[in-house]
Formats: sequence, structure tokens, C-alpha cells
Amino acid sequence: MTKDKVVNRWTVVLGGLIVQIILGTVYAFSVFVRPLEQEFGWSRTTTQWAFSFALASFAVTMIPAGRLQDRIGPRKVASIGGVLLGLSFLLGALLVAEGRPWALYLTYGVLGGAGIGFAYVCPIAAAVKWFPDKKGLITGIAVAGFGAGALFFAGPASTLLLPPASGEQALGLSQILLVGLGISKGTGFGIGWKAFFVLHGLVAGGVVLLGATLLRNPPVVYSPPGWRPDPAVLKAQRNLEWREMLATPLACMLWLTFIFGATSGLMAIGQWKPLMGSILGGQTFAPAWMGSFGRFVEPVGILAVFNALGRIFWGKVSDLIDRPRAMMIMFLAQGMAFMLLVSVESHLAIFLASAWVGLNFGGNFALFPSATADYFGTKNLGMNYGWIFTAYGVAGILGPVVGGALFDATGEYVLAFVFAGILCFIAAASAVVIWGLARRPVG
Repeated sequence: MTKDKVVNRWTVVLGGLIVQIILGTVYAFSVFVRPLEQEFGWSRTTTQWAFSFALASFAVTMIPAGRLQDRIGPRKVASIGGVLLGLSFLLGALLVAEGRPWALYLTYGVLGGAGIGFAYVCPIAAAVKWFPDKKGLITGIAVAGFGAGALFFAGPASTLLLPPASGEQALGLSQILLVGLGISKGTGFGIGWKAFFVLHGLVAGGVVLLGATLLRNPPVVYSPPGWRPDPAVLKAQRNLEWREMLATPLACMLWLTFIFGATSGLMAIGQWKPLMGSILGGQTFAPAWMGSFGRFVEPVGILAVFNALGRIFWGKVSDLIDRPRAMMIMFLAQGMAFMLLVSVESHLAIFLASAWVGLNFGGNFALFPSATADYFGTKNLGMNYGWIFTAYGVAGILGPVVGGALFDATGEYVLAFVFAGILCFIAAASAVVIWGLARRPVG
């Protein structure tokens, strides 16, 4: 390979980050809740169904998207995702009305979730193929943007979603740009939910299409300069198709472990803001001089930052000590953190807890695609990881629902976090089983 082509593989990572930052805004769905409820008088259950549809569509769509990505490459499939995501908001602005919550479910939920599913798998599959020497680290970098996307999006979106003003108080294009970039806190007025849907649809679709242009697969016979794979590992590795993969106990254990780990994390993260709010008693971490950037040092912001960093950190660790060992350590650390949360009181403890929980939760999204590539090959990684990722769809339903039910039953957060800790310990034990199964020939 020439030097230019070696450098070229890093442009794939850059394209993946651009795509993932936009896709990650799905986790900021809560910013839409209040404007839509105030506009249409909808209940909280009515609005939350849109988020559930989006997560379910995201997980399910990754299977056909992964298969298509393996056949025609990441650029075209990610572009399809960008178009679908942009259309979901544009159509939502036209169709959503007081008596039509189903329009939000179909646009933001089904269509938008499908757009995320199509685009999400592409950077992962492409980056792993370009970096067989650093699978964990590169996977972590490729998906780090998804963890940080909501953090960059939520603050500006909350301001722009405010009802618009008229006359001289209305936001101009320059003000909208400054608010959108997080530089300005705004003037107390926004552009309204409908105009915001149009703006976000155009920006999200356009940026994903831009990032997609940088995605491509390496040549069929490709090896990074100076890298020589372990002959024993190379001999043992096979490129399994999804049917062959699903027939293995190893794939089943990966799927179950992903459910345990992601369910525990979503159960906790879904209640992080009210939990920390009750502990802080309305106080804030952020000094006034930080302005709109203060969100980065609030508990939810800290968790989001370390969620992104955790994907890179645990990806790198897994390259050094292997995936199952990294999973076991990560889940044990997360389980102990959840058990200790009942005694968190000081600001320092809240900061450390937010960082630690975010760091470990983010690791899921680097370790499981890397492990899928290790054990079942990179040729069909898009399709194979799509099937493994359905575990996250299951966790996306179980985590928030079970956590909310435990809180409703007790009026306290303790039981939910203790249960989340137990699930982490089960995930750690499952990682030991994965380690044993991975030592056997696959297939």
C-alpha cells in the first residue's frame, strides 16, 4: 500500500465520526417532548411511543442495512440512511398535528429510526475492515460520535424549539447559526417545533450525506503496512454468514451478554437526570460564566462525555487484553458502581459516578462489534453485527420499562440501581463463558 492509501483509511474514520454525531442526536429526544405536549396537549405516554418506535426501527433495520452494506459498500447505504433521516423530519413538519400522533410515530419513529439503522452500521463495518490491527480502538472511535451527538444537540435544540417571536425579536439567520453551534444562549425565543423540524431535517440529512462520501471499503486483499496477523488466529478465523453465526453458542452468548449489559445501563441512564436532581436539590455544577457550555459539566453532560470516551477507552483496552476479559472487567466495575450509588451525596462523588457509569456503558458499543468481527470475520460484519445488535433493541424496551416500574412500585431509586448492578454481574459471568467458547473453533 502507498502512503496515500494508508492515510486514506483515516478519512474513513473521520467520515464515520461525522455520520455518528448526527445519528446520536436520537438520544436527545426528550427536547421534543415538552414543545409537542404544549402544542397538542399530548400525554407523556403519547410522546414516548415515538422514541420507542425509533429505537425499535433502528435495531430492526440494521439487519437488512448490514446485508446491503456488505454487498454494495458503506457509502451508498449510509447515504440512504441520511436521506431517510432528513425526510423523517421534513415529513414530520408537514404531517404531525394534534389529532395525528401516529404521524410522529411513522415519521420520527419508523422512518427516522430506519435512517439511523441504515447509516449506523456503515462506519463500524468499514472502519474494522481498514484497521484489522486496531479493531477495538477504531470501532470505539467510529462510534464515539454517537455517544456525544445528543450532548452537542440538546442545548441548542432546546433553545430553537421555543415558540417564535414576531417583529424585531424574531431570530435572524445569524442568530440561529450561533445558537445552533452552541455559541449563543439565544434571546428567550426560538423558531418553533415545525421550523426546527425542517431545519434539522435539512442539516441532518446533508451532514450524513457529507460524511458518507468519505466511507469506503478497503481492497479485497488488504493489510496495513508493517502489520502481520498472528498465523494461529488467522488460521482459526472464518468469515461466517449470519445463519452459520446464529447457530453457534458463542453468538448466543454474545447476544445475551449484550442484553444484560445494555439493559442495566439503560435502566440507570433513563433515570440519571431525576436521580441526580434529587441528590443535588436543584443546585448546578456549572458556573454562570460558562453560559450554554455549562451543560458539559452537569451530571448528564458528564455521563454523555464519558459515554463517548468509554467507547475509545474500552476498545483500546480490549485490543490489549482481548474482548471477553475487557467485558468482564467493565461489567464488574459497572456493577459495583451501581451498588455504591445509594450512598452518593457529595458533588465530587456525583461527578465521579457520572463519569464512571458513562465510561463503562459506552464500552458496550466498542466491544460487541469488535468481538463479532473477531469471532465471525469481517466479510459479513454488517449483517452479522446487525443480528447481534438486536440485543440492544430488546434492552431499549426492557431497561426503561423495568427501571420505571421499580421506581413506581417503591418511590425510590435504590431498587432499580441494585437490580441494574445485579444484571452487570450476570453480564460479567457471561463474559467468562464467552471467553471459554471463544477458545474453541467457531462453526
